[in-house]
Amino acid sequence: MLSIRPTVAEHVLSVFGRSVHPELFKTHKTRTIQRSNYRARIDITCDGHVVGFTGTRGATLTEIVGSRQQSLPRQRKLLSTLLQGRYVEETQGKRGLRYRSELELEQVSAEVFWMLQNQLNTCTSQDHLLHAFDSSGRMPFGAISFVHLEAREKQLLVQAFHTFPDDYSIVKSVSVFSVDL
Repeated sequence: MLSIRPTVAEHVLSVFGRSVHPELFKTHKTRTIQRSNYRARIDITCDGHVVGFTGTRGATLTEIVGSRQQSLPRQRKLLSTLLQGRYVEETQGKRGLRYRSELELEQVSAEVFWMLQNQLNTCTSQDHLLHAFDSSGRMPFGAISFVHLEAREKQLLVQAFHTFPDDYSIVKSVSVFSVDL
């Protein structure tokens, strides 16, 4: 089965004040993190990534970077932004959950793109998830999704890179999920 990512023009950042069923996504890699103050599930999907962050008091925030064609719930959607340029998003969830994300869509030269693509593909850290997609046919290799995680007792930092070879584009995001007790 081919695993090709949709184009960058079709991508959005969505944040929900609820969990979103994992069955809605084709998941390639998953990691679960458990700390005394939260539990998080991080998935690399066919479109980008999904982070579900649940505090000990039961509230959940879910970040989705994916195609706008993806069928998503409408209830408790806190943010929805097309991936264009650079921006910062911030929101307060229920029961002490907080979310902040810096996201940038950058188009780079072919040289810079190949260098970053190679660096991401050869990273050997255990604190990340990596998935290499199949080629779309135009380039000899496919996109890469790379998600680096830093888990602390009251905070989860998620740094993601999603590459789009056909456009020499990179979506870079740094999201911080935190619990105020």
